Amino acid sequence: MKARHSVLLIGVLAAAAGCTRHDDAPKIFGASPTHDYLKKVGQVRSLVNTDNRDRIPGMIRGQDYSMLRGQAAKIEGYMHTLASLGTNGVDPDALKFMQNFAAILDGYKSVCLDSAELFREVKEARSRQPTPGVPPPELKFSLESSQTDTIGALDALLESADRMDATARVGAIFLEPIVSKVRDDRDKLRSAKAVHHDFTQKIKADFAQRYPGVDWTHKEILP
Repeated sequence: MKARHSVLLIGVLAAAAGCTRHDDAPKIFGASPTHDYLKKVGQVRSLVNTDNRDRIPGMIRGQDYSMLRGQAAKIEGYMHTLASLGTNGVDPDALKFMQNFAAILDGYKSVCLDSAELFREVKEARSRQPTPGVPPPELKFSLESSQTDTIGALDALLESADRMDATARVGAIFLEPIVSKVRDDRDKLRSAKAVHHDFTQKIKADFAQRYPGVDWTHKEILP
């Protein structure tokens, strides 16, 4: 289901980017529509940055799978907002910037859904009668994880899973597939952020030459 959604999202974003046929008239791109477009994307980024710094890490540390599912739905709303933005006259590099940012959002959504599933399985396992001599799984966060972003909270979560002693690990062996998914989510999110950062640095310099007289370095436009 998740893979199907990713395919659909890519299709929507590709349509938003506006593939030009050979017989189409060349499109004219300008500073004003590009700046306005990036400002709208920036409004969504501001909301996401708050979620990344505060909301999502708090939900992970609190092991609140219900709120994490709600956060995934909220992120889905952000993605629909981005895909619905008008693109007439917008520089293709700005559309690529948005697509890179949308990949980060997809990463956050996967993080929320899979960590929610992990916490749900842990809670259910702890509510059942444990096997004699085998304690139920328990995830404990270190104090150092309290001031981190989403990736930092995921690092702490995965470290907690790795710190289980041998006896507890026997009782938690059924969690290994979902823990692996969370680890993959963390790595994909980190990679998406790195791609987004590198591309942003590139177009900051490119836009300064392409559209002189416009401040492209404001964090509301390009972080």
